[in-house]
Amino acid sequence: MTGEASLPPNPLLQMGMGLWQSRALWLVTRFRIADAVGETPESIATIATHSQTDPDALGRLLAALSAFGVFRMESDGRVSHSESSRLLRSDHPFSQRAFVESVFGHEHYEAWGAIEETLRTGRPAFDVRYGTPVFAYFQEHPEAARLFSEAMTGTTRMVEDAVLAAHDFGPFELGVDVGGSQGSLLRRILSRTPGARGIVFDLPRVVEVAQQAWQGTEEATRLSVVGGDFFVAVPEGGDLYLLKFILHDWDDARAVQILRNIRAAIHPDGRIALVEMVLPEDGSAHTAWLMDLNMLVMTGGRERRAAQYEALFDAARFQTERVIATASPMSIIIAKPI
Repeated sequence: MTGEASLPPNPLLQMGMGLWQSRALWLVTRFRIADAVGETPESIATIATHSQTDPDALGRLLAALSAFGVFRMESDGRVSHSESSRLLRSDHPFSQRAFVESVFGHEHYEAWGAIEETLRTGRPAFDVRYGTPVFAYFQEHPEAARLFSEAMTGTTRMVEDAVLAAHDFGPFELGVDVGGSQGSLLRRILSRTPGARGIVFDLPRVVEVAQQAWQGTEEATRLSVVGGDFFVAVPEGGDLYLLKFILHDWDDARAVQILRNIRAAIHPDGRIALVEMVLPEDGSAHTAWLMDLNMLVMTGGRERRAAQYEALFDAARFQTERVIATASPMSIIIAKPI
């Protein structure tokens, strides 16, 4: 015993060093390091050759991550997978590789570097850093858009089981997935709703390739795509309008505009279902608080409390029916036209 008092845990430093952890994870995805580790342990030298990285720097990176449960360092110095690192493989069915690479690097990372201006003016940091809104940027930079789309698809897979376990979305005759990208969730809903049809509605450049995702599936004969702009109009006649991770991208005025366009198109007996994070009323810890900051930085949108979603619905002539919690960070908010 030296008699020296041990330092207490410092939660502020732990939070701050989360930046270092996220950047370490980003390096793994950027260099596809998890793909270089198979079912048996691999040497640092072999992984370095595969990923075209420096062996010493790579060894230090993997040692740090293994201390936090990402990868395992074997007693002989070789590296094997942990359950967490397997999720960073490109071929994992619930791969988070694209999400980590997109959200903790590239344009997202650069935008967060401009967050001072956001705090001073409220202007999205992405607009400050790149001189254009994020979705306009993606139209001009298809490779960045492709990575972000892959990231969102991976995220959808992670929450779909929880969402579908909490709510069956049926019965309905025509479901419209607004801003649906590849229509992953709608396709699974259709597989549980025989006889129903679906439309995946998104920007024309998105739906041009969307159909490739479901070629050969049972749902393919009941699915179609429509290109357009949800600020202008959405396909008419649906009795289920599905929006997942959509309204949080936009401020209240534009969110209401989207909802009003759906109100003009929806069947009188239809329902609208939002899949979004909901900020807890008691202010307790939740992923939604950090995602709210990310929306502040990236899009000018926001996460919302249940009462704030109810206000958006009221402005668009919908009535909230219920808010359904799931086993994931997402909730399902159901409303009907009035």
